[in-house]
Formats: sequence, structure tokens, C-alpha cells
Amino acid sequence: MKHFFRLILLHVLLLHIPGNSSGQGRTGYFIGSGFITYNGDINEKSDKIISSSKVFKPYFKAGINYRLSSRMEISFAYLYGNIGGADSLAKERDNIKRNQSFRSRIHELSVQVEYHLLSVYRKQYLNPFVFAGVGVFHFNPQAKLNGQWYDLRPLGTEGQFIIGGEHPKPYKLTQIDFPLGIGIYFQLHRNWRLRFDYTYHITRTDYLDDVSKSYPDMDELAATLNGDLAVQLSNRRLEGFTPPPGRPRGNPDVNDSFTTFGFLLIYNPGELRKGKPHDKKKFSRRNSKLLKRNGLCRGGWR
Repeated sequence: MKHFFRLILLHVLLLHIPGNSSGQGRTGYFIGSGFITYNGDINEKSDKIISSSKVFKPYFKAGINYRLSSRMEISFAYLYGNIGGADSLAKERDNIKRNQSFRSRIHELSVQVEYHLLSVYRKQYLNPFVFAGVGVFHFNPQAKLNGQWYDLRPLGTEGQFIIGGEHPKPYKLTQIDFPLGIGIYFQLHRNWRLRFDYTYHITRTDYLDDVSKSYPDMDELAATLNGDLAVQLSNRRLEGFTPPPGRPRGNPDVNDSFTTFGFLLIYNPGELRKGKPHDKKKFSRRNSKLLKRNGLCRGGWR
């Protein structure tokens, strides 16, 4: 996580080295919001984007981007949001009887590369794009019991801290994810753009909700360090019986993920030109050639 922060900082410094007029014109700053939802075991058994069991919560996003070419940009972003789910919202009997619920905060740092359908140097008010990237995110699932929230990972609700036997290992709260998505830009002004996007964050963990495999032996779980609390939050079934060890608690074959729908407001303080940001007379040789290749007249947008 620390190395990722250093990488972001290094790129920011490189983009703002004094005298780098091309870099200043290519750099943009963005801030935005939207809704985030999680996809995992505490959902209906469906791939639907919107269903009765999905919980949509707001998220915040900010960062910088850098124009690599007329159709490609790279962005460095920080995202913060809250995800959650509850079996009480489900329609399927099995989910309702299981009676699990959770919430978790998401902190993500990511690097993403975009490909625009149209050249950014042409006067296009709408510009669709696709993007992909890699990120590092931190999560911490919690559940509520008797009016109080508890961190679930230290409890080992699926037997992670039971000594001996074939139990899952404690999962890591910092993981890698791969954001993929599509979107569209609206050019509001020479320096301002509005972006709407849909992003699917592929993760390598099945424990965003602390539910993955099977119920452990409750007697063995009770003997762990936080045993009494672990038993209460591991088995919350409405039937009032103790499930036998090995009974499925979730689906370990499919990792959890999270999805965002949102917008960004982007400000580019400069353009690919020498001198002042809006000086239409002065161009660098390098940027003039780049603009000509993309069909731009010397006087401005075509």
C-alpha cells in the first residue's frame, strides 16, 4: 500500500516539473461521486445489476489524469465508499434463513488507462470511451449485534483461528483489484469535461462480506480467543439450530466484487500549446504535428 502511494506521488511530481509546458497542458484534475454496490454471497443468486438485495451507497472519488495521445489518457485516482448487504432484503428462502448482514468501508487507489472512441482534439461534445486498470483497496467487514458493530475478520467466523484441521486461513484486508468499465465524456468547455462511467471492480477475495465457504464446528469455534462472539456472528440462522460442520455458508467458487456508477468533473488548466493556455497563435512543433494528424486546423477546433 505504501509503495502504491509513492508511485502516485512520483507521477504527480513528474507531471508538474517546471518548464514542462506539454505536461502542464496534458494534465487534468477531477472530483466526483456516485453510487457503489457490492456483488457477493449476501446477494440474490443472480448477476443482475439491480436487484432487491443490492444496497446502493454513495462514494467519493478524486485524482489526476494525463493525456498520453489524442485518444488515450492515464488516471491516478482515490476512491472512498461504503458497501453493505443483508439477507433480510433477499427473496430466496435460503438467504433469508441464513440471516447474515455486513457493512464495510472501501479505500481504493488505482491506475487506469482510457481509450477514447474519438480524438480529444476534435470539437466533439460527446466522446465514448472504455478503460481498464489495476488498484489496491482496503476493506474491513463488520456486523451488528445487539446494537453494536464488530469487526468480523479478527473473529474467524469460518474457523480461521481454529487450531488443526483444514480450515481457511485468515484473509487479508488489503487486496488487489482490477477496475474495468465504459463511459462517456461531455465537453462543457475547452477546460471542463463531465464524465459518466460504469466500473466493475474485479477482486481476488471472496471475503468482502466475511462469507465464503462453510460453517465450522461451533464447539471448536467457541474455544478460540473470541469464541463466544465468533459463534454468535458465524451462525445467525433463523431456524434456531446449530448447522453441522461443513454445511455451506457461502459460495467459494466466485469471488466478491463491487461496482460503481458515477460522474466526474474534470478540469484541464492548459492545452497542448506553448505560452498561455488560450493563445491560438503559438504552438510547439511537436504539438502542431500531433494536432494536424488528428485533423485540427491551426486556428483551433475544426
